[in-house]
Amino acid sequence: MKSTDQLKNEHEGIKIVFRVLRKMCESLQSNQTIDTGHFEGILEFFEIFVDKCHHGKEEDLLFPAMEQAGIPRQGPIEAMLSEHTTGRGHIKAIRRKFARFQSGDTAVSGALADECEQYILLMLDHIYKENNILYPMGEARFSRETDEKLYQDFDTLETERIGTGKHEAFHQMIDELTQIYLD
Repeated sequence: MKSTDQLKNEHEGIKIVFRVLRKMCESLQSNQTIDTGHFEGILEFFEIFVDKCHHGKEEDLLFPAMEQAGIPRQGPIEAMLSEHTTGRGHIKAIRRKFARFQSGDTAVSGALADECEQYILLMLDHIYKENNILYPMGEARFSRETDEKLYQDFDTLETERIGTGKHEAFHQMIDELTQIYLD
Protein backbone atom coordinates (compact mmCIF):
# COMPACT_ATOMS: atom_id res chain seq x y z
CA MET A 1 0.00 0.00 0.00
CA LYS A 2 1.29 3.46 -0.92
CA SER A 3 1.52 6.12 1.77
CA THR A 4 -1.09 8.18 -0.04
CA ASP A 5 -3.46 5.19 -0.03
CA GLN A 6 -3.58 5.54 3.75
CA LEU A 7 -4.64 9.17 3.33
CA LYS A 8 -7.21 8.26 0.66
CA ASN A 9 -8.68 5.64 3.00
CA GLU A 10 -8.96 8.30 5.68
CA HIS A 11 -10.77 10.51 3.16
CA GLU A 12 -13.40 7.79 2.73
CA GLY A 13 -14.11 7.77 6.46
CA ILE A 14 -14.24 11.56 6.51
CA LYS A 15 -16.77 11.56 3.66
CA ILE A 16 -19.01 9.17 5.61
CA VAL A 17 -18.97 11.58 8.55
CA PHE A 18 -19.95 14.38 6.15
CA ARG A 19 -22.99 12.33 5.08
CA VAL A 20 -23.98 11.85 8.73
CA LEU A 21 -23.49 15.55 9.45
CA ARG A 22 -25.67 16.48 6.49
CA LYS A 23 -28.47 14.33 7.94
CA MET A 24 -28.11 16.11 11.26
CA CYS A 25 -28.13 19.48 9.48
CA GLU A 26 -31.38 18.56 7.73
CA SER A 27 -32.87 18.15 11.19
CA LEU A 28 -31.42 21.49 12.30
CA GLN A 29 -32.88 23.23 9.23
CA SER A 30 -36.29 21.69 10.04
CA ASN A 31 -36.06 22.81 13.68
CA GLN A 32 -36.00 19.19 14.82
CA THR A 33 -33.93 18.03 17.75
CA ILE A 34 -30.53 16.49 17.23
CA ASP A 35 -28.42 14.29 19.46
CA THR A 36 -25.92 16.84 20.73
CA GLY A 37 -23.61 14.04 21.89
CA HIS A 38 -23.37 12.77 18.33
CA PHE A 39 -22.75 16.29 17.05
CA GLU A 40 -20.04 16.80 19.67
CA GLY A 41 -18.44 13.51 18.61
CA ILE A 42 -18.37 14.69 15.01
CA LEU A 43 -16.75 17.98 16.02
CA GLU A 44 -14.15 16.07 18.03
CA PHE A 45 -13.52 13.88 14.96
CA PHE A 46 -12.93 16.98 12.83
CA GLU A 47 -10.71 18.68 15.40
CA ILE A 48 -8.66 15.68 16.46
CA PHE A 49 -8.67 13.17 13.62
CA VAL A 50 -9.09 15.36 10.55
CA ASP A 51 -7.00 18.31 11.66
CA LYS A 52 -4.40 17.06 14.14
CA CYS A 53 -3.89 13.64 12.60
CA HIS A 54 -4.82 13.65 8.90
CA HIS A 55 -3.78 17.22 8.13
CA GLY A 56 -0.76 16.73 10.37
CA LYS A 57 0.38 13.82 8.19
CA GLU A 58 0.09 16.05 5.15
CA GLU A 59 1.56 19.25 6.58
CA ASP A 60 4.41 17.74 8.59
CA LEU A 61 5.35 14.77 6.41
CA LEU A 62 3.76 14.49 2.96
CA PHE A 63 4.07 18.08 1.77
CA PRO A 64 7.74 18.43 2.85
CA ALA A 65 8.51 15.10 1.13
CA MET A 66 6.82 16.39 -2.02
CA GLU A 67 8.92 19.55 -1.88
CA GLN A 68 12.07 17.44 -1.46
CA ALA A 69 10.97 15.44 -4.50
CA GLY A 70 10.90 18.64 -6.54
CA ILE A 71 7.27 19.72 -6.32
CA PRO A 72 7.22 23.45 -5.59
CA ARG A 73 5.38 24.70 -2.52
CA GLN A 74 3.74 27.40 -4.63
CA GLY A 75 0.84 25.79 -6.42
CA PRO A 76 -1.14 22.76 -5.24
CA ILE A 77 0.68 22.37 -1.89
CA GLU A 78 0.15 26.01 -0.97
CA ALA A 79 -3.50 25.78 -2.06
CA MET A 80 -4.06 22.75 0.19
CA LEU A 81 -2.43 24.51 3.15
CA SER A 82 -4.68 27.51 2.60
CA GLU A 83 -7.74 25.26 2.52
CA HIS A 84 -6.63 23.58 5.77
CA THR A 85 -6.56 27.05 7.35
CA THR A 86 -9.98 27.92 5.93
CA GLY A 87 -11.36 24.62 7.22
CA ARG A 88 -10.05 25.38 10.71
CA GLY A 89 -11.92 28.68 10.58
CA HIS A 90 -15.14 26.87 9.70
CA ILE A 91 -14.68 24.42 12.58
CA LYS A 92 -14.15 27.29 15.04
CA ALA A 93 -17.32 28.96 13.74
CA ILE A 94 -19.25 25.68 13.97
CA ARG A 95 -17.97 25.21 17.53
CA ARG A 96 -19.16 28.74 18.51
CA LYS A 97 -22.59 28.29 16.92
CA PHE A 98 -22.97 24.85 18.46
CA ALA A 99 -22.19 26.28 21.93
CA ARG A 100 -24.99 28.81 21.42
CA PHE A 101 -27.31 26.03 20.24
CA GLN A 102 -26.50 23.92 23.30
CA SER A 103 -27.21 26.85 25.59
CA GLY A 104 -30.75 27.04 24.20
CA ASP A 105 -30.39 29.50 21.33
CA THR A 106 -32.35 27.50 18.76
CA ALA A 107 -32.45 30.55 16.46
CA VAL A 108 -28.86 29.67 15.52
CA SER A 109 -29.91 26.29 14.05
CA GLY A 110 -30.02 27.45 10.45
CA ALA A 111 -26.72 29.32 10.70
CA LEU A 112 -25.11 26.27 12.31
CA ALA A 113 -26.35 24.02 9.50
CA ASP A 114 -25.18 26.53 6.88
CA GLU A 115 -21.69 26.73 8.42
CA CYS A 116 -21.49 22.94 8.44
CA GLU A 117 -22.47 22.83 4.78
CA GLN A 118 -19.81 25.39 3.87
CA TYR A 119 -17.21 23.26 5.64
CA ILE A 120 -18.43 20.08 3.94
CA LEU A 121 -18.36 21.67 0.48
CA LEU A 122 -14.86 23.05 1.05
CA MET A 123 -13.54 19.73 2.26
CA LEU A 124 -15.19 17.59 -0.43
CA ASP A 125 -13.57 19.79 -3.08
CA HIS A 126 -10.31 19.65 -1.13
CA ILE A 127 -10.40 15.85 -0.94
CA TYR A 128 -11.09 15.62 -4.67
CA LYS A 129 -8.06 17.79 -5.46
CA GLU A 130 -5.80 15.84 -3.12
CA ASN A 131 -6.91 12.42 -4.40
CA ASN A 132 -6.83 13.33 -8.09
CA ILE A 133 -4.15 16.00 -8.45
CA LEU A 134 -1.81 16.39 -5.50
CA TYR A 135 -1.32 12.81 -4.34
CA PRO A 136 -0.63 11.48 -7.86
CA MET A 137 2.08 14.15 -8.23
CA GLY A 138 3.84 12.76 -5.16
CA GLU A 139 3.25 9.13 -6.13
CA ALA A 140 4.94 9.76 -9.47
CA ARG A 141 8.06 11.18 -7.81
CA PHE A 142 8.51 9.22 -4.59
CA SER A 143 11.02 6.40 -4.50
CA ARG A 144 9.87 3.16 -2.90
CA GLU A 145 12.04 3.97 0.12
CA THR A 146 10.56 7.44 0.52
CA ASP A 147 7.05 6.07 0.25
CA GLU A 148 7.71 3.32 2.81
CA LYS A 149 9.25 5.83 5.22
CA LEU A 150 6.26 8.14 4.83
CA TYR A 151 3.90 5.25 5.56
CA GLN A 152 5.79 4.40 8.75
CA ASP A 153 6.08 8.05 9.75
CA PHE A 154 2.31 8.48 9.27
CA ASP A 155 1.71 5.72 11.82
CA THR A 156 4.17 7.28 14.26
CA LEU A 157 2.62 10.74 13.90
CA GLU A 158 -0.86 9.31 14.43
CA THR A 159 0.16 7.63 17.67
CA GLU A 160 1.92 10.77 18.89
CA ARG A 161 -0.90 13.16 17.96
CA ILE A 162 -4.01 11.24 18.94
CA GLY A 163 -2.76 8.32 21.01
CA THR A 164 -3.03 4.58 20.75
CA GLY A 165 -6.54 3.31 20.05
CA LYS A 166 -8.10 6.68 19.20
CA HIS A 167 -8.16 5.91 15.46
CA GLU A 168 -10.05 2.70 16.18
CA ALA A 169 -12.43 4.54 18.53
CA PHE A 170 -13.23 7.03 15.77
CA HIS A 171 -13.91 4.14 13.36
CA GLN A 172 -16.28 2.64 15.92
CA MET A 173 -18.03 6.01 16.23
CA ILE A 174 -18.33 6.23 12.43
CA ASP A 175 -19.82 2.72 12.31
CA GLU A 176 -22.34 3.59 15.04
CA LEU A 177 -23.33 6.89 13.42
CA THR A 178 -23.68 5.15 10.05
CA GLN A 179 -26.12 2.64 11.54
CA ILE A 180 -28.14 5.41 13.18
CA TYR A 181 -28.22 7.99 10.39
CA LEU A 182 -27.46 6.27 7.09
CA ASP A 183 -28.86 2.73 7.22
